[in-house]
Amino acid sequence: MSTEPSFRYIDREKSWLAFNARVLQEAADEAVPLLERLRFIGIFSNNLDEFFRVRFAAIRRLSLSGRTGEKILGGITAQQLVKDITEIVIKQQSESLRVLTEIEKELVKQNIIIIDENEISDDHENFIKDFSSKK
Repeated sequence: MSTEPSFRYIDREKSWLAFNARVLQEAADEAVPLLERLRFIGIFSNNLDEFFRVRFAAIRRLSLSGRTGEKILGGITAQQLVKDITEIVIKQQSESLRVLTEIEKELVKQNIIIIDENEISDDHENFIKDFSSKK
């Protein structure tokens, strides 16, 4: 009698999150140029947004439907997968915030300061509008 599980593969949602963790590793790598690290954080965040809009939403709907979904999810219930995904994402989000804080500190050392639209002076706003209209 075989003791091997009937499903040998990591489900696609956890695999996708593992890929996104790899993107986050690039953002954390101090050997990667600073602005590239910032781009990797952006990619990580955008990926996670899309994951929740599409993949997580489908799994969540399945978990709320009352069906287990084990056959289509490779042997795991939708409820368990929601729980697993939530645990993984909480850890990844915590790490991404740590990495972003580290990147922001390094940017300040390079005299690069990130501001939001409420912090732009009128002079800067005019410059931005003028600059972007010339392209």
